[in-house]
Amino acid sequence: MFLLELVMQGVRGFRNLTRLRFQNGFNFIAAGNEAGKTTSVDTVLRLLFPNGQPGLTDPLVSRSARDSSRGALVVCANDGAYYRVIQDFAKRAVNLSKYNAATKEFVLMHKDWDSAAGFMAGLAAGMSEDDYAKVFILHREHYANRCADSAPAVPRPLSSKHAPSGGRAAANEAKLAELREALRRADDAANVEYKLESAKIRLGELAKKLADLEDIDARYADIEANLAALKGCEGLPADVIERLEDHEQRQNQKMAKVDELQRDIEGLNMQIADIPSTSLLTEKLFILGALLGMVSFVAGVFILKQEQADYFPAGVLAAVALIAAGWYKGSRKNAQKKVLQKEVENLVAEIAEMEKSFEDGGKAIIACMKATGSATAAELKDKTENYRYFQSLRGDIVEQRQRLLGGVSVEDLGAEYHKLQQEIIELEREAGAVAQYAVDTYSIRQEIERIESESDSPAPVFGIGGKSAPPDLATPAAAAEPRTFGPELSIAARAGGIEIETIVPAVQAAAQRNFSALTSGRYVRVDVGIDDEPAVYDKADTRVSYSGLSHGTRGQLYFCLRAGLVEAVAGKIRFPFLLDDPFAGFDQTRQRAACQILRALGSRTQVILFSSNPTLRAEGDAAAELA
Repeated sequence: MFLLELVMQGVRGFRNLTRLRFQNGFNFIAAGNEAGKTTSVDTVLRLLFPNGQPGLTDPLVSRSARDSSRGALVVCANDGAYYRVIQDFAKRAVNLSKYNAATKEFVLMHKDWDSAAGFMAGLAAGMSEDDYAKVFILHREHYANRCADSAPAVPRPLSSKHAPSGGRAAANEAKLAELREALRRADDAANVEYKLESAKIRLGELAKKLADLEDIDARYADIEANLAALKGCEGLPADVIERLEDHEQRQNQKMAKVDELQRDIEGLNMQIADIPSTSLLTEKLFILGALLGMVSFVAGVFILKQEQADYFPAGVLAAVALIAAGWYKGSRKNAQKKVLQKEVENLVAEIAEMEKSFEDGGKAIIACMKATGSATAAELKDKTENYRYFQSLRGDIVEQRQRLLGGVSVEDLGAEYHKLQQEIIELEREAGAVAQYAVDTYSIRQEIERIESESDSPAPVFGIGGKSAPPDLATPAAAAEPRTFGPELSIAARAGGIEIETIVPAVQAAAQRNFSALTSGRYVRVDVGIDDEPAVYDKADTRVSYSGLSHGTRGQLYFCLRAGLVEAVAGKIRFPFLLDDPFAGFDQTRQRAACQILRALGSRTQVILFSSNPTLRAEGDAAAELA
């Protein structure tokens, strides 16, 4: 499971609507002092574990906007489904919805506390709210509580010689006042630095946004120029591509049929060419019959005698027969040629009819070609596709521009940019004025704690001359039992279904790797201490117990143990790991190293870090800001 969005309105200091979006990985949320880091984490926990008891919801209600105090959380479950839980903290109402991808809306599932709580408990693998907070939420106060619980018990003898003298106490108070003032100034300087860094980050974002807008406008102008060149495509029918494809298909069919008819015509023309053109006067049989007739006539008149008169009609008949045969032969060849020529004419007419029918069917395409100045259907298709492509690009550009503007105008962004420039100039001047107070607050806090521990008020002095009080009236020692890391291990093992024997080595390996990085290799081994307090080993294999470490090193070790615990169970259960400004007591170098540890952890599960140090943000981080 991981978080997608947190929405708050009227929740403690969030009077107006505040929205935070997250990604499934490492998320960096920059927020100054009193900006709402703890409120955001507490709201997430309350929404993950719905409970309508007044004692749980009332602390989140804003005093200035009680009637509109509500929060919403969108989560992605392990099965990929999206759920949204909304709680009205003032009216103590709840509803749980599931996202429907088909309608793109959230559909209500539950609107009573028991059903909503039961369903969310299923998403949380049955973990209770307290168990979840002990494993997957890390507040800065956890360090202080852990260190206080693990501090060694030191009995204080009730002797007057241990009471600081009045002069020393006054000196300590003066020193404390001086240190607290230095701490206050350092915090003020840090706040100014935070505001300056935040303003610079915002200015950079605005500059990039304005540059992106200029690029988008240039691309938009280029697209408009291309669309203007294809203006003739504006009035084309919506199905012009389908018509073109149908036109091309019919054209291919027509060309195939015309090719077939042309081959037939060529064959007929070859047959016609093979039939020679004949005339009756050139036909051999006709000529032979005519000559025979003439000879017969001449012979019958001038040559044949009376007894030979029968040869005359026979010659004439033979001549007539030859002439008739010649005439028949010539007329037959001419008839064959005419038939073939008629077939050719029919085929030519069929081609012409086909061309006319194709032109009649393609009048709409021809009109489109004329409108777009296209010489061919292929050119018309290219122009149509280009026009639609540029139209799609223009729609995408418009959508990108609207999304980039986020409901404001370019003029408003420009005005905000110039305003931020002036604000940065003022903040740089203010930061320069307090730069002398920008010191490491970690050492100051340690010195304050040391003096305060030395200045604790002793018990009343009994007797005279420094005699101790009776043993039965001595101040009782602090609790001798140190707090172990066992409870956190047990919770994580139970939730992930992992044996303790399996999870302990995994946590130790991860904590050891991270702690070595934080301490620059000074400590090389970590013992989580199931039944005893955690311990570490240095390069000489010297064991140092948790209570034997300095205050700051104890905090670093506890951070590594918690991060290692989340890493160890990430293969079984993946829940968002929320951290509420946990590095405020670390120096700058260790803050960056710890942040890098969380980035690596973000590759295995969702990590959401709320930090008052905006300089920890790195390029590529999914980042947001709480103002």
